[in-house]
Amino acid sequence: MTDTVSRRAVLGGFAATFGTIACSDQAPQALANTGAHAEQTIPTRPERPQRHLSSLGVDRFATRDQWQALGRAFDAARTGGFDLVADPDASYRHDGALMLDGTSFDGRGCTLTALSDGPQVLRCVGDGWRVANLRLLGAAKARTSRNDDNGIMIGDEGGRPATRFVLENVTVDGVAPGRGTGAAGFLFNSASNGRIVRAVARNSFADGIHVTNGSNNLTFERPLSEHTGDDGFAVVSYRQHGRVCHSIHVLDGISRDSGARGCSVVGGRDIVYERFLAERSAAAGAYFYGEDAFDTYGVARCRLVDPVLRGCVTGKGAPDGFAQAALIIGGRAGTDRVEGIDMSRGAVDCLVINPVVEGVGPSCWAGISTHEFAIRPRITGGRLSNLVAPSGAFRPNGVEIGGRDVMVEDIHMQNVAGIAIVVTGTASGNSVVSRPQVTGSLLRPGSINSYIYADIAPAVRQVTIREGRFTKGPGQLAIDRLVPGRLRLIDNQTL
Repeated sequence: MTDTVSRRAVLGGFAATFGTIACSDQAPQALANTGAHAEQTIPTRPERPQRHLSSLGVDRFATRDQWQALGRAFDAARTGGFDLVADPDASYRHDGALMLDGTSFDGRGCTLTALSDGPQVLRCVGDGWRVANLRLLGAAKARTSRNDDNGIMIGDEGGRPATRFVLENVTVDGVAPGRGTGAAGFLFNSASNGRIVRAVARNSFADGIHVTNGSNNLTFERPLSEHTGDDGFAVVSYRQHGRVCHSIHVLDGISRDSGARGCSVVGGRDIVYERFLAERSAAAGAYFYGEDAFDTYGVARCRLVDPVLRGCVTGKGAPDGFAQAALIIGGRAGTDRVEGIDMSRGAVDCLVINPVVEGVGPSCWAGISTHEFAIRPRITGGRLSNLVAPSGAFRPNGVEIGGRDVMVEDIHMQNVAGIAIVVTGTASGNSVVSRPQVTGSLLRPGSINSYIYADIAPAVRQVTIREGRFTKGPGQLAIDRLVPGRLRLIDNQTL
């Protein structure tokens, strides 16, 4: 079993104010900005005239294709300097991509319904607009990689950004069972200074919500992704773009039944997921990683606050032998100079506050795992319960320490099938586990019979486990294979 499970490996079987920071992993840094990101205040532009779509020749009663009529109306709004309003609860059938450029649009409950599995994206670009109260229904049958096959795209690959915008009460779904958007439900590409309220993505063949290409200063409130082919919510910074996504706050998000991770940062800095719920993700429920397979930047100062990861790592659609932890922090070797910052390709100074892991899927190997290039991660508080897969070959461990200078404090574990605390061979530096509370460990006995197991890890200077309370488990506290004296056990109790 490899410690680094890439996004591509998963898919191969299934598919406040933020300052500029130095992200080098050469010296410790303060964990700044640990509170919630300040809500974005989007400046409003002067009111503009409004026109109804019906007054511009769009027939809400038509069963035939209204793509050309919609395109003419959207273009007229751009050139005429007015905004658009739909007929309440109308259904507009169309067969092609659409563009809103600097135009606000109140759908008033309308639906844009795709007539085929061809290009169907609604692009929204320009400055100072609001798009609200509509549904987009895709008819794709399979996953593609074309931007025209996203449900709604904020910002454009052609160099047209979206700035100072509001997106509110927009749903992307499929026209029928087995149909949806061929790519992401929502794609944010070069988007900045935006507020996104209740974005709902269902039945996308790729990510539900995908944020990329330097998008920044975005606030997402109550996003929901269900039944997605890839991650439920993903922030991704590809090195080929030469830009890093940053200063993004996701509040009260939900991902259910994703085809990969529940929420992820795969390249980015100062990204906050607060009170995120991930249920039944095929891979990890939460994932902060600088990836090799997709050649992304690293992760810096990202935070996961009060997450709930429930029944994650089902392995649905995955190749045989696939396994991940419910929560993973890590990356790869190397450093990039990007936007004037030296940024590690690992995950540096990431903070997890009060994580809850409730139950696991059959492909889960641990509740929380820090990999080799997790640099100074801190996990504080939280609860891991019932880490006993209903089926499968894995005995999930509680917390795995495989990064550098890992800090874990005040975590509670109950009913862990495997070992409560594991120090893996990639661990390095000085790591501390303070005040762990373990009730029920090693529920499925194996060759290692202890609450704590420290494997051979040549780069470890010291691992300290102190003031822990261990009950209802194996007969011994620790098995230690480190260099003598490098595992310190201080004031722990076993009952």
